[in-house]
Amino acid sequence: MELFKNFKQVLGFEGTEEMNETEDKIMVEMEEETIEEKEEEKLSVSSLPRANLESNVYNSDENISDYQTIFVNPVSFEECKKIANYINKEKIVTVNLENLTNESAQRLLDFLSGAMEVKKARFITVSKKVYVSVPDGIKSYVEDENNQIFG
Repeated sequence: MELFKNFKQVLGFEGTEEMNETEDKIMVEMEEETIEEKEEEKLSVSSLPRANLESNVYNSDENISDYQTIFVNPVSFEECKKIANYINKEKIVTVNLENLTNESAQRLLDFLSGAMEVKKARFITVSKKVYVSVPDGIKSYVEDENNQIFG
């Protein structure tokens, strides 16, 4: 409020009732925004406490070859080359296709199927839009809804 008083003095509005009402409205709006921001911060995922996993999460300064499992959420077909490189490096790659159209998702899966054929990897379907590429030689355990086990 002190800031507004200083502005009023400089601009010659000291003592006008209209400015006091405007000032009060602005202060109330600012307080409401601050309260909303604090509420949003409480609800945001980034503010949730995390188990000490952050040291195991890749950041751009590190070498991707240090990781065995990679999770990708492609937003365009053009990302298929990057994902194919992960498959070529024999990483376990989980691909979430929810951000793609059905046509782009099918094209991406077709492209990745070719890369997987070369490396003798296999796809495991987790859901309609989530797949996991498992390299040859990696044992995996998958239990489906009928409790059938696939190796």
